[in-house]
Amino acid sequence: MTYPKTHNQCRTSSPKLLSVKKKTIIRIYLLIGWLMIALILMTATGAVSYGDIRYFFWMVPVSTAVLYLLYVNGKPYRMPKEEEIKSILALVFTFVCLIMAFFASILSGH
Repeated sequence: MTYPKTHNQCRTSSPKLLSVKKKTIIRIYLLIGWLMIALILMTATGAVSYGDIRYFFWMVPVSTAVLYLLYVNGKPYRMPKEEEIKSILALVFTFVCLIMAFFASILSGH
């Protein structure tokens, strides 16, 4: 007689893309976010043209999807609560700054 697999057995028996620490993936998300902020502001101020850096803008959706898959399969499966809260706050702060940079570039008229 076979018994149904437990949650841990199902998770360990599934194929892995690549096992990366979740903390590392969050740091890469933050790096991409601040890179986007810098690129938006450089474009808004006229330091560079969109044509010069368009490939960086194009790779963000692809890298976000890949990083999400890596995060889902990352280690450890559960992060400590304090670390999780710090990560969420850092990601939210980065997102708010990204939105502010986006609107500042729109309002600047470049």
